Amino acid sequence: MFVSVVTCLHVAYGCGMRFCALDAAFSKHSVYRQGYLHLITTRDGNNCILPLAWALCETESGDTYKWFAEQCFLAGLGRYLTKQSVLFTDRMKGIQEFYARFACYEAHCFKHIVDNCRKHIKGRRQHFENVTAWALRNANTKEEYLRQLMLLRAQSRAAADYFDALKHEQVFQYALNENKVATHGFKTSQIVECLNGVFVEARHHTPYRLNDMILAWIGKRLQEKRLQIIKYMGDGHFLTPYCAKLFQIQVCTNGPTRAHTFTLH
Repeated sequence: MFVSVVTCLHVAYGCGMRFCALDAAFSKHSVYRQGYLHLITTRDGNNCILPLAWALCETESGDTYKWFAEQCFLAGLGRYLTKQSVLFTDRMKGIQEFYARFACYEAHCFKHIVDNCRKHIKGRRQHFENVTAWALRNANTKEEYLRQLMLLRAQSRAAADYFDALKHEQVFQYALNENKVATHGFKTSQIVECLNGVFVEARHHTPYRLNDMILAWIGKRLQEKRLQIIKYMGDGHFLTPYCAKLFQIQVCTNGPTRAHTFTLH
């Protein structure tokens, strides 16, 4: 079963941040235990999570991701998942089949990478702190990355080798900066995992009931957005609260002197 909501796609095309995430979560139904909810999400112009499409498949595999990608393409997501979009995933086996269908930039969730690293070095009597690993990931320049790598190597040589062997352009902020990839400060695929958490109750139900509950959740959120926008525009605003905040930081604070006289109501 595949579903996409045209309204969500129109919102994404019009004002989406082009930061996306993809993941699959298993069914919690007492009979339909092998079903997997495949879900792709993005963030709208107010930095709120927006589901783009989902599907229920028998497993999570290369075959299901390939099928899901094709259905997403037929639904029109090719207009959104372009070279200007970045898609974060947890590097699950088979997920490359999804990337193969779209031109979006490939990035990997660092939280999952940290967990995988700990499993990789288990039994070597080497340990590292999460804060050290995240400092490595968040370094904005190659020089800073190398400094953080040295600090990590002092804690665990095996962990440092594991992280450094990754494809830097898909993981580390300095490489994303060099490739001019706009991640909007996000570092993981958490936006899709958050929704998997929201839909935990729905995942206890049969596929059609699950689908109904997801649609009801989306409908409620779209109605809330509509009412917020009407009120916000009625008060004389023409930017979302998130965009207004960025505008104040980038233009009113950092722009020319005359920009300081501009007031956002």
